[in-house]
Amino acid sequence: MATREDVVMALRRAQELSDQYWHCLDHPVSRLASGNTWTGPAADAFAGELTRRRSEVWRGLRDIIDELRDMLARMPPENGAAR
Repeated sequence: MATREDVVMALRRAQELSDQYWHCLDHPVSRLASGNTWTGPAADAFAGELTRRRSEVWRGLRDIIDELRDMLARMPPENGAAR
């Protein structure tokens, strides 16, 4: 079973990865949406799929962070009092 410290470390790492990857598909999506990069039915289909995939990345990042926060909230606080 994971310790509170393990979950805190996992949450920090997940937040770092979220910060790193949250906007990874923004530039390609905006370039395709501009109509100056690639046009036509195939381009439209690809842009739609890329936009959906970006939403999946966002949802996955949020879900992981939310799950770790929930897990942390259910854990008893560490006893840091001196003995």
